[in-house]
Amino acid sequence: MRLEPVENPKNLFVKIAYWFSKKQFGKIITPLKVIYARKPELLRFAMKIDKFDRKQTSLSHDLRLFIKYAAAFQNGCTFCQDIALAQAVKSQIGTGKFTALISGQDSDVFDEKEQAVLHFIRQYAAERKVSDENFAALKKHFSETQIVEILALN
Repeated sequence: MRLEPVENPKNLFVKIAYWFSKKQFGKIITPLKVIYARKPELLRFAMKIDKFDRKQTSLSHDLRLFIKYAAAFQNGCTFCQDIALAQAVKSQIGTGKFTALISGQDSDVFDEKEQAVLHFIRQYAAERKVSDENFAALKKHFSETQIVEILALN
């Protein structure tokens, strides 16, 4: 590891975050010990993103997890994949769709709406832009506000 985990942070806010992490996940998550312990302001920012995800989007919980997992998978963030998968298991959503993403066997598993999101996420991860065709597919299933939410979660 390039940066050693901070086991005993000095910042009270980070100490509280360690306690919550241990309570929620059974351990103190690595990003907390490596990143947020060194820069607590980023933890506040991450908490605002989490609040947006949980309380300020009109997308279903299942779809939000799917978006986060697919984006993490496309960008190679195994930590984010693990967190999204753990949330899916905790919410009793099941892991079938997540497994299909990993195996590349997703054509029969996802409905048209989910496929539109997946094509968008894949293209954006690969090219950092989205074709008119993929954007039109999103517009077929989602409002403009929901598309913005998908972009933000991605």
